[in-house]
Amino acid sequence: MDKVLIAQILKPQGLNGEIKCKLCNNNPQLLKNVNEVYLEGKDVPSRIISKRFSGGFMYVKLGTINSREKVDLLRGFGLYAERSLISVPEDEYVIDEIIGSQVVDEDNNNIGELIDVQNYGATDLFVINQYKREYMIPFVDDIVVKIVPANKLIVVNRKKYDEAKICE
Repeated sequence: MDKVLIAQILKPQGLNGEIKCKLCNNNPQLLKNVNEVYLEGKDVPSRIISKRFSGGFMYVKLGTINSREKVDLLRGFGLYAERSLISVPEDEYVIDEIIGSQVVDEDNNNIGELIDVQNYGATDLFVINQYKREYMIPFVDDIVVKIVPANKLIVVNRKKYDEAKICE
């Protein structure tokens, strides 16, 4: 079974075991068919009793967790779902599918490897390991020319990449 990371547990929400999670995508609609999740490191799914979305966060109540204290023990853990349940439109990607992709320019010169995707509001930022240094670039069409998740490949416009990269 193929599982993908859908959210990161942040903290308890209330007293009865509701969990506040940071979503790993900007489109909660992708998760409409997900009725159970896997806690990081567990092979047994937890049934979702309720879920709601607000401001880039998911608030979820799982059948196996019924107290604030239990949620506290899970801070930082990932929530995973079966890949087959996530409906991803053609022009969108699940972060797990592109992490580890080789980043090359349009002439196929190696630039580095995508090691993380972060979001601070305006757009996603790709974190690229380039020669043992980390750089961030905005995920915008001017810079990112093509993404091929099946081949773990990201093609960028070299000139725009060099102008936009920010050293971490």
